[in-house]
Formats: sequence, structure tokens, C-alpha cells
Amino acid sequence: MFKRTQIIVLLVLSFGLIACNSENAEVSGDQFGQNLSLAKVLPVAEVFTQAQELNGQMVRVSGTVTDLCKHKGCWMQVSDGQNVLTVRFKDEAFIIPANAVGRSVDMEGLFIVEKVSNPLGSHQACAEGGEHSGEGACESERAEKSVQKVSDMRYTMVSTGLVLS
Repeated sequence: MFKRTQIIVLLVLSFGLIACNSENAEVSGDQFGQNLSLAKVLPVAEVFTQAQELNGQMVRVSGTVTDLCKHKGCWMQVSDGQNVLTVRFKDEAFIIPANAVGRSVDMEGLFIVEKVSNPLGSHQACAEGGEHSGEGACESERAEKSVQKVSDMRYTMVSTGLVLS
């Protein structure tokens, strides 16, 4: 009987170790949106070095949250200290909490690179860096900071799910 119990315990532990070593193992933390399913995780810097090749692709990216929508958490900016990726949430299906700034994030979504013809004149620039006041208006100072970060190109991810740790 004792030997049978040992075998069962060993089997359970073995399956647990296999699950932990899986490439699809989930990151621990606060989950928002869909579960992460892509195995390959790219740091923000690598996404920017491969931007043209990854444009229009589903990717899994890790970085640090550096800014977010103060009104309701409907967008965030993720950075590696040099590159800034603006992240929106697919179908506005989820929002992130105000305490996300400074936290690590692992996220999946559609990566989009696009040329911005008039960043200061667009509501998009406001949404990326401005405060909500009234009907989508923003503070021009924060919008200008956002524009300086992205220059004439906008790097965006439409996230289907993420984990904050």
C-alpha cells in the first residue's frame, strides 16, 4: 500500500513539473482579457527591431507599463526605456487598473505600424497621451509628449489579453 502511494505521488509531481516546463505556461499575475496562448515572447526592443516584419502579425510582447489612460484605463504605453508601444484593448473588452504603471506586462495582440501624417491634429494622439476631459478632449502638453515619443510613426498593439505582474 505504501509503495502504491509513493508511485501515485511521483506521478502527480511528474505531471506538475511537465506542466511548469511547458512553453505555454501562463505568467503569474493579474489576468485581463483572454488567456495568453503564443509560446514565443518578444521584449519590446525586439519588436521595434523587427517592426516591419511583425506588422499585421499576432505577437506576444513583454515590457513595463510606463503610462496609461488616467480616465478609465482604456489604453497604456509599454516601454523598454527607449521604445514606446501604445496598447489598446480589443473591442474595449477590458480596462487596466491605475496601479499598472511601473508593473511588468506580458501581452498578446495584433501589432500595427503606421505612418502618422498629422499627429497633433488627430484624436488618436490625444488618446495616446492626453487626459480625457469632456468628449475626448485632451491636454495638449501630454499629447505633444506622446507625439515626440512616436515621431512620424505609430507603433500600436491591439491586445486580446495580458498579465500584469
